[in-house]
Amino acid sequence: MALNEINFALGPEKMLATISERYADRDFLLYKAIAKQNEYLLVDISDQGSVFETGLNYRVLKEIGTDDWDGLLELRYVTLDTDQQKVFNAVVDSWVNPAVRPTGLKTSKLLISLKKDFQFLLMNVWEDEADYLAWNDSPENKVAQFGHDGNQAPVDKLYNRAN
Repeated sequence: MALNEINFALGPEKMLATISERYADRDFLLYKAIAKQNEYLLVDISDQGSVFETGLNYRVLKEIGTDDWDGLLELRYVTLDTDQQKVFNAVVDSWVNPAVRPTGLKTSKLLISLKKDFQFLLMNVWEDEADYLAWNDSPENKVAQFGHDGNQAPVDKLYNRAN
């Protein structure tokens, strides 16, 4: 199913469960942060307007791979000027070919913020953390060259499926 919009909410599990119950007609996915013990992420893949007040709303630019949401969720936030967007897109587009796609990468979605120009989110689902770590630390990670908000490194957050 091709998506046009994905929305996110961060918070404690109980608060996100309440939102999920209140909007039971939505297609929500709940993830638990790896780095922070009590941080959860609720992902709305209903392809409807956001019910969240967080402002973490994104338009889907491209999707690669399967629509499998089970595995390690990586959210890689990057800021890209016009020239960087061309290079970044070429790298991500190359993943359409399964022979070029990083080992263990099940799905990848490139999103752009609805609120902030030049703010992009690469949303990857990996088979497991070992595949992500092997790729992230290798020279094959061509997206590592892109930073976020003036920093050399991206903001990279990892989550495991909680439901």
